[in-house]
Amino acid sequence: MPDSTDQPDALRAELAALRAELALYRRAFDHMSQGLGLFDREGRIALCNRRYAEVLGPPVPAEQVEGAPPVQDSEDRRLAHAGRTYAIHPIRTEDGGRLDTVEDVTGQIAADRAVRDSEARLRALIDEMSDCVKIFDEAGRLIYINPAGLALHQAPDRASLPDNREFSTVAPEYRAYSGEVHRRVIGGETVLGTYEVIGLQGRRRHVEARALPFPMPDGTTAHMCISRDIEESKESLDALRRSEERLRLVQEVTGLADFESDPEGVAQLSERFVEQTGLPPGTRSITHAEWMKIVHPDDRDRMLQLIARCLDGQQAFECEFRIIRPDDGRTRWIFSRTRIERNATGEVVRSVGAHLDITERKRSEDALRESEERFRLATEAARLGVWDYDAALDQRDWSGRLREILGIGPDTEPTLELAASIVHPMDRARFLRRLKSIRLGKLERFEDSFRICRADDSADRWITVNAWRTGKTDSRLGRVIMTVRDVSEEKTAEDRIRWTARHDALTHLANRSYFHEQLDLAIRAAAADGGTVGLLLLDLDHFKQINDSLGHDAGDKMLSMFAGRLCQVVRANDVVARHGGDEFAIIMPDMPNDQSLGQLSRSIQQRLREPFVHDGRVLDCRVSMGASIFPRHGTTSEELLKNADIALYAAKAAGRSTMSLFEPHMRDDLERRIAMVETARAALRDDRIIPYYQPKIDLRTGAIVGFEALLRWRNARGRIGLPAAIEAAFEDLDVAAAISDRMIERVIPDMRGWLDRGIPFRHVAVNASAAEFRRDNFAERLLEQLSRAGIPPRCFQLEVTETVFLGRGAEYVHRALALLSQRGVQIALDDFGTGYASLRHLKEFPVDLIKIDRSFVHDMALGTGDEAIIRAVINLGQSLGIKVVAEGIESEAQARRLIELECDFGQGFLFSKAVPAARVPALAGNPRELAKARARAGGSPLRLVGNQD
Repeated sequence: MPDSTDQPDALRAELAALRAELALYRRAFDHMSQGLGLFDREGRIALCNRRYAEVLGPPVPAEQVEGAPPVQDSEDRRLAHAGRTYAIHPIRTEDGGRLDTVEDVTGQIAADRAVRDSEARLRALIDEMSDCVKIFDEAGRLIYINPAGLALHQAPDRASLPDNREFSTVAPEYRAYSGEVHRRVIGGETVLGTYEVIGLQGRRRHVEARALPFPMPDGTTAHMCISRDIEESKESLDALRRSEERLRLVQEVTGLADFESDPEGVAQLSERFVEQTGLPPGTRSITHAEWMKIVHPDDRDRMLQLIARCLDGQQAFECEFRIIRPDDGRTRWIFSRTRIERNATGEVVRSVGAHLDITERKRSEDALRESEERFRLATEAARLGVWDYDAALDQRDWSGRLREILGIGPDTEPTLELAASIVHPMDRARFLRRLKSIRLGKLERFEDSFRICRADDSADRWITVNAWRTGKTDSRLGRVIMTVRDVSEEKTAEDRIRWTARHDALTHLANRSYFHEQLDLAIRAAAADGGTVGLLLLDLDHFKQINDSLGHDAGDKMLSMFAGRLCQVVRANDVVARHGGDEFAIIMPDMPNDQSLGQLSRSIQQRLREPFVHDGRVLDCRVSMGASIFPRHGTTSEELLKNADIALYAAKAAGRSTMSLFEPHMRDDLERRIAMVETARAALRDDRIIPYYQPKIDLRTGAIVGFEALLRWRNARGRIGLPAAIEAAFEDLDVAAAISDRMIERVIPDMRGWLDRGIPFRHVAVNASAAEFRRDNFAERLLEQLSRAGIPPRCFQLEVTETVFLGRGAEYVHRALALLSQRGVQIALDDFGTGYASLRHLKEFPVDLIKIDRSFVHDMALGTGDEAIIRAVINLGQSLGIKVVAEGIESEAQARRLIELECDFGQGFLFSKAVPAARVPALAGNPRELAKARARAGGSPLRLVGNQD
């Protein structure tokens, strides 16, 4: 136990130590960089240091601060003071008070602002970069992409990229690689590489990328990828590589050895050049003097002269010369071509050239010359004529013996045209076709026989030609050698029989069987080489009339002349054949294009415009043509012929004297038209042709002035059919004539019956087809029928269309109409103005009435000019004293306008449709029946000016 006397001193010392420690703490408290303020639970300042007082006010002793008003704030806040910014952080104490910490954050705020400004500048810089910049987090998610990157990926914004993943726009074949790169970058590596990206619109681009680690503010490592579009540079590089590879392959294939010389004459050599000339391996350059030592001594002066001339101003030169190889002393032939390049002042900058070893070619040429000499001696001994054609120079050389065979003199220039003119016309096409085939390389050799007509004495001779194609060392074209031998005395009857069996005796064209053989051959050849074959079928229009009117001699002459003209317009390799009767055919092998058929048809039509003259008579010849093309319209000869025949039928149906190329719909049209003809024939056979009658009205008085007999027919079920359903039958002359005959046969008894009953029908008009006038006795037969029935000719009116005035048989039409008109039969010209007739026909033929076609009446109110045509026709009729009938009147407005135009007569549905014979008495006996008929048809009764009972 310590002495009691020492206790006060110890306490004093301890107290002093405590006070010193407290003073130390107080100094530390007052000199802290942070301000501290302690508040009691009532919010009064209990204690604060100097820094706190400096911020909140002037420094005062702590005991003076204790009575300050309580502070209620308990949240962090900022305080601006004396140009500085302070952050105040309140902390609750255990006794319910509060300790406020005041910290100067001016520097921190400035640093934060600087960081933000730096980040903004960096972002603006990245946004302006032309390279694509992307940043991916550790999971590979895209967290940033600049505008250049969006453009590269064809994306409007970052959100539009699929899944916002690293690999979404990478080409599938590069995705595994991209995943590996991402893992390496997150692991701290920097990776360079190239790959392809696919934009959102499908565009593929090659990019060159640099991928590197990128620290994030949260301490994680991101993946920054900076990529550049290298598509164009890659394409250029690929093109350069391909060009270099092509050059290398060309040099390997051709054996070309290139070099380049500077103005001093030092040449830089390729490896191929060194190898070709026998220079030491590894040689890269050679001087002009060193090179001239390698050139053969006999060729040096010529080489020096060529080089000197070129340097004086030429741009290039080429030559053939020999060299002596330094390595083995062998002599080789070289073909050289050199080009000089100059600057703007004309000074030589460099020369570039290439060498080719042509030693083997030279040896071949020497061997060929020796062979040709032996050949010449052999042909002279065998009395063979020789035709030597150099395709490269387009030159022909004919031997003396060949000129003797052909009958031409030694001074006559050898030409293909001359040779072709000596060949018989019937063999000429084959001869030219053979020459063309061997010249173009389609044949390597051929042997054939041809007829000729010698140029000097016109003697007919037979020659055998052996031809073959040889190569030339200085040209890609070939050389054709032919030997010709006169075999006239050796030709046998068998050869003549064989030719006769293949050709038509009259026209000397290929006959039907030989034509089919040639067509099969042409199709097989086209199928083998992917070519096309054109087939043209030709049929002489109205040829039967020539035979009937002028005799078979004239017909045979026409066929022979026509065949000759066909042969003059076809190509040399085309096949012309007589397919039978008046039908011909042309095969066009190796047809260049579809237009070739059209050009040929136009040439044929043009050639046919020249008159055919026989026994002082001019024969008119026109032809219809149908065409088909292999393989488009068939792969066999049968299919081609069938489809060409269908096209020929379409050409005839379109009006003849034209050409039609087969189209699939023609087959359906043909079947439909054939069915029409068969239907008409069946109706004739079963007596189902019947006339219906449509009244004609006097437009001024409303009275019926007559009737027109219109064709109707009953089908197998008894229903009435219209003419349109059998319109194709009128193209068949025999069927059309039979229908006209049947109509007249039916109409005449009806007329006789009405006359017996006193029915005032006035007259009946019947249409006569053009086919009727092919028979010269048409008028006589008609008048005889009327006479037998006791019908006055004035009661019968004949309607003809304008087409009967055109074409063949016009003289029959004129005579028939004149006779009928003289006997009192009125003649009506039907469908006037539809494009065929002329005013001359109105003058030359006896026409009493003109019928305006219904097409003009139908459109007269549309302002299309139809009313003007109608007005002109009416005025024409009034001027010529010819009555005018308007067909197809269907409305009261049309009728009134025609009355205003002073048209004479009209007919149409407005007045009455065509009715059976049994209804005619009612209409003819009481015109009011017209109004009733119209009302029954669903229309309102028509009231015409002057309509009488």
